[in-house]
Amino acid sequence: MCCLMVVIFPDFLFYVNCQINAKNITIFTLWSYFLSKKTMIKNIVSLFIVALIFPLYVSAQTFNKNAFLKDYSKDLIITTQVRGERNKAILRGTEAKKNREFVLQNYNGIQPSIYPAWDNGFWPSKKPASVNNIKIQTSGLDELVNWGEINNFHIIHHCLFFPNKYFPKWFSNTKYSKKELEKLMEIYIDEVLNSNNNKDKVDVFNLINEIFAMNKSGHYRISGNGKENCKWMDMGFEKDQSRLEGRQKINKEHPIFVRKAFECASKITNAKLEIRDFNIAFGGGKSDGMYQLIKHLKNLGVKIDAVGFQCHLNADGSYNYNDLKENILRFIELGVEVYITELDVGLNLWSKDGNHKKVSDVIKSSKDWEKFFELQNEVYYKVVKTAKDAGVSLISDWGFRDDIPYGGWRKDQKAWMVNKNYTRKGAYHSVLMALFDSSNE
Repeated sequence: MCCLMVVIFPDFLFYVNCQINAKNITIFTLWSYFLSKKTMIKNIVSLFIVALIFPLYVSAQTFNKNAFLKDYSKDLIITTQVRGERNKAILRGTEAKKNREFVLQNYNGIQPSIYPAWDNGFWPSKKPASVNNIKIQTSGLDELVNWGEINNFHIIHHCLFFPNKYFPKWFSNTKYSKKELEKLMEIYIDEVLNSNNNKDKVDVFNLINEIFAMNKSGHYRISGNGKENCKWMDMGFEKDQSRLEGRQKINKEHPIFVRKAFECASKITNAKLEIRDFNIAFGGGKSDGMYQLIKHLKNLGVKIDAVGFQCHLNADGSYNYNDLKENILRFIELGVEVYITELDVGLNLWSKDGNHKKVSDVIKSSKDWEKFFELQNEVYYKVVKTAKDAGVSLISDWGFRDDIPYGGWRKDQKAWMVNKNYTRKGAYHSVLMALFDSSNE
């Protein structure tokens, strides 16, 4: 609009300026100029163009509560999660059509979440005779990728490497040499990326997920066969090359398998490669550990393109959004894109003694739910607005619908943006407004 005005009125503005300087400006002189023979036709045409375009311009700057998420996400990838056996919720099942319609209306991307062993995952349920005989099956991922490609979605795959609990038990209970583990890694990555030509169809591969300890120290999970341990740590560790010092140097060594996985994948695909974890979005020791790891990999010349901040948040009003902004900016300055991943806003059911409360322990009346929804709306708005303003390039929710059969550990917490009957909650409008406000400031 500004450019249009510059083109339309330069002569007119010059004339006004001259009249002001001469202290001779009147309505009559302006009107006479406008109707002068030299300029009349040009200015009439100009006014006609302004009259035609200005309402459209004003309309474009007005919030539309009936818009869809992707309408305000022109410079942002906005995705929703579709998971493993849960792909039937999108492609098959009693509510598949409604789910597809909602996804197609609201998002410009999908996040197929296929795990190694869960949800009809990649790895076999029985131990292979040798590492060379392992059969990786990718049909669940392939089907979702193809559906996403047909509908021109950005496709973000989550994910390949996790702690032990996401792999079959035979894997964590078997003693493998470093060479055998590396061979397993290469076969696994090769099969997933080359099957169905996923290496060219998928935009982002979330390669590594949750390798830091569950506490906020920033230290790594340990090797062993416990479900929260990570078998891949048995490949060993390498000295830190981050060149960080003092309190910034969280770890003296880093898992070799992380570097090997990124190097292996980068030889196969030009897709972006991501690492993600939880409890890193707002800074702290765990975030510092991730920062150090990425800097270590960057200094070794490893291709790593993005870091994902898992945002399983609570509606308790306790977040410092300036910390989120500063954290996003420091990772961007490190040379990686920042993603908000797995976004949902539920109840804080963790007690100080580490026990997990029930929803009924926290919500006892309709007023409690009303208060929760108020806080939920606020958190959704502020995290999306802050993240987009700071320069994140992707935001992905962890599902869109309350009471969805595959809601996982938060299925009773009403943590998502849409009611079970597909009506928009305050959370939806909060995200929509955040996207709009960020795009129009």
